[in-house]
Order: sequence, then C-alpha cells, then structure tokens
Amino acid sequence: MAVKAIVITNSCVGCAFCKLVCPEGAIEVIGKAEIDMQNCADCRKCVRYCPVDAIKVVEG
Repeated sequence: MAVKAIVITNSCVGCAFCKLVCPEGAIEVIGKAEIDMQNCADCRKCVRYCPVDAIKVVEG
C-alpha cells in the first residue's frame, strides 16, 4: 500500500525530537510538529522515534 500521509496527532508535545532525526529537514516545530510532505523521504524515522507516539502513518 502507498503512503497517503504521515500525520501529527494532538498528542504532540513539541519536543522537536522528530526534527532532529529527520534526514531531509522536512519537519518544523512551532507549538507542534509539522511535516513538509514535499520534502519527506518516507523513511519514517519520525514515526519510530517519537517519544509520545504522536506521529502516525495513514495508509490507503
């Protein structure tokens, strides 16, 4: 299945760890994380390493 989106849920605490692990620099944190899907390489490091499990993959 192809990835439709990687979404940030309301559980995000704005710790910016996802930004640190993103190899493409596709994440900005202003209050909570936001992913620029145009620059996302779909490595899912943000999903794996989020300490509060706030980043989810929506498949379709």
